[in-house]
Amino acid sequence: MKYAKPLPFKEAATAAQARTLLPTAMRTAEFEQLVADGHAAVLERARFSAGVRKVEHLQVLDDGINDLVAGQTDLATARLAVKRFVRGTGYLAPAEERGTLTDLASDARTNLQLTMGVQQAQGYGWWKQGQQEDVLDAFPADAFVRVESRVKPREDWPERWNAARAATVTDGATDSSSGRMVALKNHPIWAKLSRFGTPYEPFDFGSGRGVEDVSRKDAMDLGLIGRDTQIFPQDRPFNEGLQAAPAVRSERLRALLESTGLGKFNADGVFVATTPQA
Repeated sequence: MKYAKPLPFKEAATAAQARTLLPTAMRTAEFEQLVADGHAAVLERARFSAGVRKVEHLQVLDDGINDLVAGQTDLATARLAVKRFVRGTGYLAPAEERGTLTDLASDARTNLQLTMGVQQAQGYGWWKQGQQEDVLDAFPADAFVRVESRVKPREDWPERWNAARAATVTDGATDSSSGRMVALKNHPIWAKLSRFGTPYEPFDFGSGRGVEDVSRKDAMDLGLIGRDTQIFPQDRPFNEGLQAAPAVRSERLRALLESTGLGKFNADGVFVATTPQA
């Protein structure tokens, strides 16, 4: 069962606290390229936000996210702490950007940073809990469903689902034309469907879409699994990072990011994207 507000369960709290602070000049499109090139696991281990170059800014965000996941604060309090820090730096967005998502001091940007951090931690926690053998046996599949209402919901999810299915494995996942988007829990479609390259919620910024358990009987009726087929639990490389000391995680993260060829860390520790050669 899932809940509408943050819950201090171990898996989510651990995932939130394990992220290495990553100040960077990269923008959203550059992060998406990192995912497209197969390096989503690098970002999964980092606390970052497009264009945030100050590690102190990331630390305030990280503290707020950790407290929200643990149920020790509320969004308004966490948002106020972030906004006070940003204003204290003397930051002021250009007039045409004020109040928008590119304005680091705006409610819209701060809410997105905090809620995405919480959702990613909870998404990992729910995914991790769903990897128990008895859960996989009874509920081997997930349905991709709307979990929150939106004034203007995205209409392209069926097309995105089918594109992800075609790019991975068609067996074990329905075609959206069937009227349902359902796949086995450990099917590669989930990571492919995600804008962030992870097999758990959220699958995009503010999408309002998530997953719910599908029983073995339902999955069998959909032709996704046999009566005696066993689904084995998975673990993510992310867990290796959770066990490492902060300095080691940071060194590995830097090496992984630089190995992508997308940029280098400068003398101040900020990751700067490399300008593509013509």
